Amino acid sequence: MTIADEPNVKTIAKAEATGLTKAQNPIQIIGLIAVSIITVWTLYIVPSWQAPGDPFLLAAVVGALTVACLWLTRWLGSRARKFERTMLAAFLVGMPLVYVMGWFAARDHAANLWIWVELLGLALFVGFAALGLKNSPWFLALGIAGHGFAWDLWHYKNSAYIPDWYAVACMLVDLALGAYVAARVPAYREA
Repeated sequence: MTIADEPNVKTIAKAEATGLTKAQNPIQIIGLIAVSIITVWTLYIVPSWQAPGDPFLLAAVVGALTVACLWLTRWLGSRARKFERTMLAAFLVGMPLVYVMGWFAARDHAANLWIWVELLGLALFVGFAALGLKNSPWFLALGIAGHGFAWDLWHYKNSAYIPDWYAVACMLVDLALGAYVAARVPAYREA
């Protein structure tokens, strides 16, 4: 017997991706579009591309490459979810590393105690990344959004070695990316 033979049989429409409800997939796509737009805006507001090796320029480029990889992993589907989660954990570790590199790149180390704050932040976000890989993907979402909301916002206008344009751009990217990762949690749990 087929559905055509039995027109009164009620069926449930399949979600576009295995393990996702019909609402989750569009929410994830909207989140990824938002991250993409913010990332393009970040690349646009860079004051100058004339300083090769600048940690903040490198971070902007790595952020754009990460977003491109997220589009690719979405396209590849369930085959790439484990890689996507690992890549996001690496991204979470890399975010505070940019701040440490920024401290070292600053020629004036007048605020020597700040390096200890940056190293503490690095340890904290490495912990979130490890927990996000080993325990729950929610730690990745919280770590990435937390970096934006707490770390970037705290450095804005408070740090002599973190440019304000970068703190704002990083905060917006982190918040949007954290929301995207939170929407992806069911897919990561399935993988």
